[in-house]
Amino acid sequence: IFVLPDQRGPGPRIAAKEEAVKRATTVLLLALTLAFPASAAWAHEGEEEPAKTLVKQAIALLRGQPDQREAIMDKMHDALEAEDTEGVDLDLVEQADAAFEDGQMHESWDLLEEAIGAEPHRIAAGPGGVSGSEPTGDAPAPVIHERELAGGPRWPSSQSNWILLVVAGVSLFAGGVVVGKVH
Repeated sequence: IFVLPDQRGPGPRIAAKEEAVKRATTVLLLALTLAFPASAAWAHEGEEEPAKTLVKQAIALLRGQPDQREAIMDKMHDALEAEDTEGVDLDLVEQADAAFEDGQMHESWDLLEEAIGAEPHRIAAGPGGVSGSEPTGDAPAPVIHERELAGGPRWPSSQSNWILLVVAGVSLFAGGVVVGKVH
């Protein structure tokens, strides 16, 4: 059989060089992949966050992860040492820090919210611009969900709400029939 020189494939030296290039490319790509995520993580290193952001982060930790005591204390201390303290009452942050160290987490949370101008346990503005913090007499104003419950249960007020109520009832009935037939 007659084989043309270009149909025999590369010679052994060329195949070895191609294999070496493939290996070098793989190692280079792996090194780059491992190096760049780390540099992205260090991208904000050295940048100082404003005190208001740090206080908000401390509040979030108090709400969601109260067992992270060291992280909460770090956020409060960083807020006290921050250069940009606009919108933060540092005296209240110091009081919150002292309360937290005394184990009064709820008091600390309230003080931190007050330090950034928030009203603890109150929604500043609800749907339609209705404020949840307007006092009425001696008692504090109820928050939105408390105001909704004050009138007692309400029946649907529009035709579409009645239709949804009927569809929900029919769905419950159909589900009960299916479960009854299965068991």
